Amino acid sequence: MRILHLTPEYPPIIWGGLGTAVGGLVSASAFSGMTVGVLLVGGVLVLSPHGLGESVSGQIPYGQLHSMFNPEELRADLSASKGIAFFQVSPAEAVEAGVRLALAWKPDVVHVHTAWLWDVALAIREATGAPLVFTVHSLDRVEYAHGVFLWHWEAQEKAICSADRIIALSLSEAQLIAEHCPTTSRNIRIVGNGIADTPAARKSVRNVRSADPALVLYSGRFVNRKGIRELLAAIPRVLEARPSTRFVLAGGYGGGAEIERAWLIDALLPYRNQVQFTGWLAPSEVAKWYCAADILVVPSWYEPFGMVILEGMLHGLSIAATNLGGPAEILQHEQTAVLFPPKDAQALADALIRLLTDIPFRVSLAATAAAEARRTWLWPQLIKKMRRVYEELMPASRNKWVEHSAN
Repeated sequence: MRILHLTPEYPPIIWGGLGTAVGGLVSASAFSGMTVGVLLVGGVLVLSPHGLGESVSGQIPYGQLHSMFNPEELRADLSASKGIAFFQVSPAEAVEAGVRLALAWKPDVVHVHTAWLWDVALAIREATGAPLVFTVHSLDRVEYAHGVFLWHWEAQEKAICSADRIIALSLSEAQLIAEHCPTTSRNIRIVGNGIADTPAARKSVRNVRSADPALVLYSGRFVNRKGIRELLAAIPRVLEARPSTRFVLAGGYGGGAEIERAWLIDALLPYRNQVQFTGWLAPSEVAKWYCAADILVVPSWYEPFGMVILEGMLHGLSIAATNLGGPAEILQHEQTAVLFPPKDAQALADALIRLLTDIPFRVSLAATAAAEARRTWLWPQLIKKMRRVYEELMPASRNKWVEHSAN
């Protein structure tokens, strides 16, 4: 089974959950025995001591970057390659190079991770007959409803309506996709993201988080739909009740000082020494904060899945999250997390104060969540579901290759 992934980002240089999810899926696919290629359009590839690319866990089959400009050299190069095959082109070259690559590499399935690359995918399907799988990592129409300006809904709608299979990350997301693109329901499959276990995460779980003062971590983008304003409004209330608590807000586009200037509110000025904005961090640096933190807070208005949820569970953090979307499907209230309604700063503050105050409850939630992450959400479990989606398309893929070869 030969799968080609189209993506604009790949670990360790990523900007959000999409890159983390793609890196994990690609690595898990290769470890499960699939032949895997990655066409990175734009983005950055990093050479590690063992080859190209890096998964969240640091475990990845050796990868090699292949030249894409001479078709004969490309075929010879690919026939001798091992591990994941990496290809990189600029956005301007992507359509032509993608077709050239597909004709040489002959994927059974092309898996696309953003509608920005749908023209590349369509050109590959037109040239080769390879079926297209499209993962909807976030639905733009819903982002619009929460005030996020994204300009490519038309491209995303086209991708959803013309894909051979659509991957929704959760049941709630599948329902939203079917609502906005009703003709696609029969092609939607629900496959959540997975996560890779690591020695550092296992060690973090063994570090029983009963310390006071505690550290509360937010990890993610700085946009309104992530609930940042509610979190910032809740922090003074939390610190009035638990004055020694520390907050670390990791992520955003830019450095920590830049993020702080854009988002720090006046009510936080008296507590300035207890709130840290880190700015953008590489996955390895984010992982260090997961190991150091006690509580993860996820205050989103809209969350299709929530890779941060799995990361927090895996590292043994107790979690306070909004009761919607992916978090509500992954977590169970008062068993693996404390859930609260979105857009409610007081409810958010109450959830955090409860976890900060009731330490045995906090420790129990974290232990149960860590076990659940390893039982349900590790990549070897999730890759079985994705393989079944690919296999649905395989007979058609093989037949189409025969037809195109004949022509």
